Amino acid sequence: MTRYLDDCEATGRLGPKSLFDYRHYLDDYITPWIGSRLVREIDAETIASWQIHLATEGRKKTGTGLSPNTIRLARAPLNGAFKEAVAMGVLPTNPLLAVPRPKTRKTIPKHWSPEEARHFLALHEGDRLYPVWAFLLGSGLRIGELVFLRWSRVDLDQGLARINEFATVLGYEVRQSSGKSDDAIRTIDLDSHLVGVLREQRRRQAEEHLAAASYDETDYVFTKPEGGAYHPQYLSRLLGRISGELDLSRLTATGSATPAPLSCSPVVCHPRWPPNASATPTPLCSRTSTATSLRRCRSKPRPRSAKPCSGRGDDPVT
Repeated sequence: MTRYLDDCEATGRLGPKSLFDYRHYLDDYITPWIGSRLVREIDAETIASWQIHLATEGRKKTGTGLSPNTIRLARAPLNGAFKEAVAMGVLPTNPLLAVPRPKTRKTIPKHWSPEEARHFLALHEGDRLYPVWAFLLGSGLRIGELVFLRWSRVDLDQGLARINEFATVLGYEVRQSSGKSDDAIRTIDLDSHLVGVLREQRRRQAEEHLAAASYDETDYVFTKPEGGAYHPQYLSRLLGRISGELDLSRLTATGSATPAPLSCSPVVCHPRWPPNASATPTPLCSRTSTATSLRRCRSKPRPRSAKPCSGRGDDPVT
């Protein structure tokens, strides 16, 4: 397994986040149970027994069982190593294929309604973090995208923001990543409300810079009082705690790098949009739709849609 992961790192077959997670699964869930066995000794029966151990006592700190989803994740590095062993002729077949993955329990996502979103923002009106929450909910960005957003990528006059830098967290270390998908690099529209939020953020940021005895000057849009970018986990955990205190559903994002991840969960469309008032409001499921629906809660959106970008580039927003 270690040789397989080292090879993946050397050849770039896996990204930093996947490598970090795979090594974590190896250390915590694979090595303690089957790490002493040779590859040729691991068969389907061994894999089935290993999964039972994980399900009943696999948690390292408490000795309790792991969730089906965690077991499915722990299988991933093993599957990669076995596939390579089969390709090299070390194994005749991949033993994981004979053992089904644990079934995960399907859950219905919980969403904020427009009223809950407006209530949340109204309670934070005037708070220093209000621009962060307003932009996060109104733009549909992930936290890892928001913390690395730069002023040089924002055009307030045109109402555009270029998203081309992404933060991921390995343990607690913040690293730059290539984004969650092929179309992660994109240009998004900003309505008049979000433009106003960013103008106020720039004004406050300048005041804090002048008032601070020591200030970490950066080009980031959202910064701490002493300058410098926020840690994604700080914002994610803070939002989770505040949401719990307000008895609101915890907002989550699939694939986020933090234990309490966030991007805007789907919300119910404003009943006055579209103009057909008799239409039944329906949940919106994509991050782009989420951003649009939140903007509709505050002001009518501009007709222009978000523009995907084919390359990262360093050219300013046009």
